[in-house]
Amino acid sequence: MKFHIETWGCQMNDHDSEKLSGMLVREGHEAVGSVAEADLVLLNTCSIREKAVHKVHSQLGRLRELKAQRPLLIGVAGCLAQQEQEALFKQAPHVDFVLGTMALQQLPRLLEEAKAGRRVMDTAEYPDNHLFPPEVTQRRSTAKALVTIMEGCDHACTYCVVPTTRGPERSRPVADILDEVKLMVEQGFREVELLGQNVNSYAGGCSFAELIERVSEVDGLEWIRFTTSHPMNFTRELGRTLATNPKVAPFLHLPIQSGSNSVLKRMLRGYTVEEYLERLGYLGEARERFAISTDFIVGFPGETDEDFEGTMAVLEQVRFDASFSFIYSPRPGTPALRLSDDIPAQVKAQRLARLQKRQTELTLASHEKAVGKILEVRVESLTVTEQGHWLARTGRWENVHLTVGAGRTLPFGSLVRARITGAGPHFLRGELA
Repeated sequence: MKFHIETWGCQMNDHDSEKLSGMLVREGHEAVGSVAEADLVLLNTCSIREKAVHKVHSQLGRLRELKAQRPLLIGVAGCLAQQEQEALFKQAPHVDFVLGTMALQQLPRLLEEAKAGRRVMDTAEYPDNHLFPPEVTQRRSTAKALVTIMEGCDHACTYCVVPTTRGPERSRPVADILDEVKLMVEQGFREVELLGQNVNSYAGGCSFAELIERVSEVDGLEWIRFTTSHPMNFTRELGRTLATNPKVAPFLHLPIQSGSNSVLKRMLRGYTVEEYLERLGYLGEARERFAISTDFIVGFPGETDEDFEGTMAVLEQVRFDASFSFIYSPRPGTPALRLSDDIPAQVKAQRLARLQKRQTELTLASHEKAVGKILEVRVESLTVTEQGHWLARTGRWENVHLTVGAGRTLPFGSLVRARITGAGPHFLRGELA
């Protein structure tokens, strides 16, 4: 069969799609670039926010019309599949199979049953699901390799569906992770991103800080990234490792969610603003060379004007280099649904706009500091863009539009030296040094 996978959500979902694609290729199926070419369309979904769910159901509506015109198998995987399960069949009767987040390796079996005309679902938890054979994964043409180190989350944030959709924390053994990283380097990758819903709580035979040190010993590896971190598990040991290990890319994403202690308490985040700031301090003098990004939820139930001013205050104090901010999105089955959500939608929108406007200014100011410097950047495009530049990225995760001389090519995935000549809020401009 010819198959097409569409992916929403986080890097973990991106990597899951690489795994799903690899399984299908191993079974003899062929990946194609569009729905129009496909006999099988697999939607790998996200349910962390209501907007992501709406996008999936909109696409399912379009696929229903297409399926009425020609034979087509439709599968739904990912967090929405795990969350809604049989309800998906009622909402979208044209779906042929539903595959949960903890049952990825059951895809070939479900596909065979769907091809036989049976509607099937598997959202069970398989203990070895996270022990996926890395050689099967069909990796995309990216400059870095995604490597899962753990799955699930044991925290109980009141707004979050991850413990439900991804299950409890399960860590891969250290040896398996090191073998995969070595394999990635042998295949030409020079950068890896270690993935988990909460990488800081990794417990596969050592601490997360120790894991980074051991991964950094792999010959040929240049940069190590990771996502996502929880402040509760960000230790002094980890801060020292990030500050002193030269292979750690100088970028840290550490979600704070709110600058109000009362809101953080209702969220059950488990830390105060003061404790969050203390953890950032674990980077020591290295804090100045690190880019720090974070997440904000605006309009959480009960958030007062004073609470929101606390968020703006912490934004000013830390001067985050980037942030991802969203209006609170009620999710099914979460404890936050029991809280009174009486903040007017207009107020939420105004708060978000103000936060994002200020963040854009701070990001621009951060980018402008790079102008005139010569930085190492990794080439992330295979060809020159229509605008006449190559795409690259700094260790601080800044996009660079790189001007190259006419007729010249750059080695995909390699580090080159770039002189930064300009800056905008979304990217840097540079030329080969």
